[in-house]
Amino acid sequence: MTYHGYIKDGTVIVEGLPAIPDGTQVTVVVTPQESGSDKMSLEQLAKYRAALDEIRALPNENPGDTFSGADHDEVLYGPSQGSPNP
Repeated sequence: MTYHGYIKDGTVIVEGLPAIPDGTQVTVVVTPQESGSDKMSLEQLAKYRAALDEIRALPNENPGDTFSGADHDEVLYGPSQGSPNP
């Protein structure tokens, strides 16, 4: 059975729902609104780009550091099976 509804004040309102006993297990699948509400407005996009520009402008505090994410994992978990470093 599939029924459709909406959220009102944090409560699921199901349209055309027949009498279902209390305690019946249900699954709610949220579908995106078709109004494009998941897209950024031009103002939001401008703020996002400005934040990225600020991040790019930050100084590199460890300019000669070559420690990578792979190195990090090796320090924490030891050499992986295929690691060239024994």
